Order: sequence, then C-alpha cells, then structure tokens
Amino acid sequence: SHLQHHQMYTPMYTHPSAVVNTHPGLSPHPGNMHQSVHESECDPRELEMFAERFKQRRIKLGVTQADVGAALANLKIPGVGCLSQSTICRFESLTLSHNNMIALKPILHTWLEDAEKQARERKAELENGLSGDKRRKRTSIAAPEKRSLEAYFAVQPRPSGEKIAQIAEKLDLKKNVVRVWFCNQRQKQKRMKFSAIAAGMGLGHH
Repeated sequence: SHLQHHQMYTPMYTHPSAVVNTHPGLSPHPGNMHQSVHESECDPRELEMFAERFKQRRIKLGVTQADVGAALANLKIPGVGCLSQSTICRFESLTLSHNNMIALKPILHTWLEDAEKQARERKAELENGLSGDKRRKRTSIAAPEKRSLEAYFAVQPRPSGEKIAQIAEKLDLKKNVVRVWFCNQRQKQKRMKFSAIAAGMGLGHH
C-alpha cells in the first residue's frame, strides 16, 4: 500500500505548474510520504485540480462568480481581504498567490458543499411535489381518479365532509387527499374565472 500511495501522488508533485511555486517541503521521494496531510493540500497540482472542479460545479449549479463573491462578501481573510467577483475569478484562473489559494480553498469548498446540499434539497422538494406550506406532501392522483374527481366537482364543487369520505372510499384515496384536491380545484376555477374577467375587461377597452 505504501508503494500504491507513492504512485498515486508522484504525478501531482512532478506536474509542472507555471502559476504557483512548488511547496519547498514537498518531495516525490517515498521517504517523505509520512509528512502531514496539510502539505498535500498545498500541492500546486491539487490546488489546480480543485479550482477546475470548483468552476465546473459552480457552473452546474447555475451560480455566477459574482454570486459566490456576494455570498462570502462578509468574510475577511487575512492577506486576501473581502471576497468579491474578481477574487473568485482569480482563484479559478489560478492567478492568486499560492498562500491566498491555500487560504481560500477550504472556504470555497465549504460554500460549495452547502450550495450543492441546498440544490439537492430543492430538487427533492420539487420531485416530492410539496404543497405551498411545505408540511403536507401532495399525493399524486392517477388519471382515472382525476377524471372521476372532476366529474364529482362538476356536480358539487363544495362536497360535505361525509361526501368527501364516500368519494375517498370509492376511489381508494386518502380522505385528506380528496379534500385538498377539491380545495385546489376551487382555487384553480377562481383563478380561471378572474383571468377571463380580466381578459374581458381588457377587450372592452379596445
């Protein structure tokens, strides 16, 4: 495993980098592999790879350099100062000093992890079809049941609790799901009616 470890890391140490100087403490010799992990984080190749990964993942999130700068604007880092769009731009293009790159790496890594976590949560919410209050999941209703509900709605848009229970039993749906569907359907009808009135008023002015 010692040899494998050496084979994994040797390319990083020997990779030429014109942007940042190689850390003087680093050596490709296997005898120095017991050095602290912190030194491997200072490796120019590792910083270069992280900057590229950061850029790709930021773009995938649909976040701009300015967005990152704004999110981290309140942070003041010794030697770096306030973060801005230009700081993020220089980090991604590897034009910051080696020490500043090292100082920024953990901060940008943490921000990226948080941003991706929030994106995953938003995606999960959309896939689960959370209702407006985010506490009640909107259970999906199949097309045949939807047609039946629409037929019931045409006859009685405001069924009693007893009637809702009967409909739920017949369609093998939860009572709450049926009640919410009727409520949403009434809201939908109201919006459509309002739109029609608004359109009519608009036509009346021409």
